[in-house]
Parts: sequence; C-alpha cells; structure tokens
Amino acid sequence: MNTDLTQTLRAFAETVSLNKGRAYFVGGYVRDGILGIESKDIDIEVHGVEPKALRTIVESHFKDVEEQGEAFGVLKIQYKPLATPSSDGGGSYEIDISLPRTDSKVAPGHTGFAIHVDPDMGVEAAAQRRDFTINAMLQDILSGEVFDPYGGRTDLEARVLRAVDAELFGDDPLRVLRGVQFAARFGLTVAPDTQALMASMVDSLQELSGDRKRVEWRKLFLKAPKPSVGLALAHQLGIFTGALDVFAHMARTEQDPIWHPEGSVWAHTIWGADEVVALCEREGLSDDERLLLQLANLLHDAGKVDSSVETDGRVHSKGHQESGQRYVRPVLRAFGMERFEQGVAAGMRYHHHPSWWHEYKDKVEDGHVIGLARQVAPMTLRMLSYITEVDLRSRGPYPDDLEGVRRPEIASWFRAQAERLGVLDGPPPDVIRGHDLLRLGWKPGPAFGMWVRAANTLHDEDGVDREVILERLEACSQNVSSEQEALDQLRTAKNSG
Repeated sequence: MNTDLTQTLRAFAETVSLNKGRAYFVGGYVRDGILGIESKDIDIEVHGVEPKALRTIVESHFKDVEEQGEAFGVLKIQYKPLATPSSDGGGSYEIDISLPRTDSKVAPGHTGFAIHVDPDMGVEAAAQRRDFTINAMLQDILSGEVFDPYGGRTDLEARVLRAVDAELFGDDPLRVLRGVQFAARFGLTVAPDTQALMASMVDSLQELSGDRKRVEWRKLFLKAPKPSVGLALAHQLGIFTGALDVFAHMARTEQDPIWHPEGSVWAHTIWGADEVVALCEREGLSDDERLLLQLANLLHDAGKVDSSVETDGRVHSKGHQESGQRYVRPVLRAFGMERFEQGVAAGMRYHHHPSWWHEYKDKVEDGHVIGLARQVAPMTLRMLSYITEVDLRSRGPYPDDLEGVRRPEIASWFRAQAERLGVLDGPPPDVIRGHDLLRLGWKPGPAFGMWVRAANTLHDEDGVDREVILERLEACSQNVSSEQEALDQLRTAKNSG
C-alpha cells in the first residue's frame, strides 16, 4: 500500500479509537493480504461508532465522501495518494467504509433486503453475514491482529471455498457467481456441502440485474489465471441455461479426434480460456482486449452444436462459422457485454482464415488481406490473429506425426503479412467517400455505403486504382439493391469503357 495512504488510514483508525471504536480491514482486502496480492479495493468496517459520528470522522480524513444509501451505512471514497519523489502515488484506491449490519431477505431481487446497522454487533456476528469463510476475516488497522471466527485462513491455506452460514448464504444468489470467479481466481475447490448449496440457488440467478452479473463475469475473465476452473464449475452447477444453454450443448458435442483429440467443443473452449490469459500477459493487452478475446474464444465454435455430423467415423462441422452467429447477441446480452458483439461475430466468422491462407499462401494476394482488414473492422487483424492463435493452441495432445496440426506460429505469419501491408491494426481509408459521389450529382442515401464498399473490393481484389474507379462511377446507375450489384456495375463499366 502507498505510504501516504497507509498514514492516512492509521490516522483515521486512531481517531476512531479515540471515539471508543475500532477500525478493521475486512473481506477481500484481508484475504488478498494473506495471499500476498496487492489490492486497490479496500473495505473497512468500523465498530463501536454511531453513523453520524462515523461520517464526521471520515470527512475529517478524506475528501469527496459519497454515501451509498443511508440505510446501508456505506461511505465510498476514491483516494488518490500524494506523489513522492520516488513514486507517482501508485494510482487511485477505492475505499468503502461501513458499519456492521445484518441483511435480511424480505423480497426477491437485489433490493429485497431489510438492512439493520448495529455498531455494537461484535466481530463474530458481523463476520457471519459474509459469503465465504475466506472473506470473513477482519484485521485491526492499528494492531494488525487478524480475527478469524470461521476458519477462513485454514480454508485459504487448504484452497477450499466454504460458505460461512448456509441459511444466510442463500439470501443472495449473486454468491453463486462470486463462488465461480473465486474458485478460478484463487485455485479453490468448493466444499461439497457448499457446492450443493450453490447448485440449489441457480434458479434464483434470474432475480439478479444484468449489472450485478456482469461484475462477476468480468472478474472471472479478467482476474482468473485459469478461467477454465470457473467455467467448468459453472457448468457443473447448471448455471448455463437460457441464452447460455449453448455451452451445455457444447459439452455434449464431440469433435473429430484427429483434429481435436482434447474432446468436446466445451473441452476445447475452456482450454482456450486459459490460453487467452497467457497470450494477454505476453502481449500486454488491455482489459477490453482481454474481454474481447475471452468472449470470442467462448463462442468461436458455438456453431458446431448445430453443424456437426459424423460420417464414416469422422466428425465434420461445415459452416459452423456462420451457423454460430445466432448465439452471439443473446449470449453477450446474458453476460451484460453486448458492446463486444461486432468483434465476437467477426472472430467467429473469420477465425479459420489465417490457417486456410497459410495452407494456400501462394494463392493469397495482398488485396485479400487488405479486404479482410475492412471486413473485420472495427476489430483488427491483430486481434483476429490472437483469436486464431488461441484456437490453435487449445488442441491436442497429438501423436508426433500430427503435431504440425497445432502450429500456433501460423498466427505470427498472418500478423507479419498484415503488418507488411500496414493493416495489422486497422483497415486503410476507403478508396472513395460520400463527397465523391455527391460530386457526381448523386443523392445521399443507403446505397452510398454499398458503393463505397464495392469500390473498396474492386481496389483490393482487382487492383483498380481510385482514379479509374471514379471514371467508371460516371457510367453507373446510382440505385442498387446490394453491394454485389454495385460491384458488378463497376466491373461491367470496365468492359464497356
């Protein structure tokens, strides 16, 4: 923790002590400290101080204090430590300061709780409302003493995920998803009784808002070194229903053992989730890029559940890149990540192109690569190459004579071609633009986009330059019903010109 923040928190805890209270680090911050993980999310619970007095104390030590509903007794602070000659301040911290409370379920949904704040509740009772034992520890800010009434440290050392109180645990179905991402992030095995309890709560997940679910899925995809652990647990618990049912079908869809000896589509997919992590660490990708790759990997072979057929002992999945498109939007909506739809759909449609082109590279022209850069936009060919690489890496094991099937270096070859042409991180500008068509006296309308894309194709695939395209446009009819019709007119104009 930053020195400036450490001093500020100690000063705050000392003021609490002078007011006959005690300030504790609680929950995930204590857990992460025991694991040696630095956390920028700090939860503090103050015992023995009344709400109004706590607010006064907090505001005397922190700026811009926001209250999260008076009934919840949670004060939120975005803290930016002071920079020093040897440090830039270490980035901002999110600090939540609260009083002990009980949460009683009185109605469905995340708002259906009766909250009762009790500053004098005591450590054991306050910890009892926590979800898992590993999150039910408190640490005195001043003395450093850890209070662990439910054996959280022991469970953490044994890598066991265990509910604190079965009855209270069942009040909030979000804890099922929290358990999934905790298991993956910290390499935990769920205690049998806790796993049975989580499975019994799956139907209640429908009560949750999309925002709450998205937070937990993001943590799984962004923070877990092995997301496969959480995805496998989610499948075991029966979470994959409704729009996510395609994943359950993937687990029942076998692949051709020659190309995919790892087994089902699901086995291939969750292996890929771990390969995404390794690739993102290697390339230093952003959170958004990580999410796109995780989601693209999850869905890249979803179409196999509809297209797979067995013939003479071999499994074929012809056209799965297109048949899987229908799953993209509903699955991303279920995850609360609809904004990645275009990238995921493009990744599904084109993830085999680098491998195909590598096999027939003597026939691949520069215009094909440039045209693909336009087709996948706003995703980039760099990201497409990563999707392909993950797909290639998450296969096997192969016998020695078939080891060449895996070949992740194909993705490197593809990146080199795209970089050579200057389209690795985005397509080139359009060959013509709307103002060119306006100069021809054409009226703006939906067809403008068709003509622009047709001109791009003619340039990329046929090698026709901008000046010639503009000349041919003068002989074309403005009104077309498809991009192909526009392209046909441009090519016909060549023959008559």
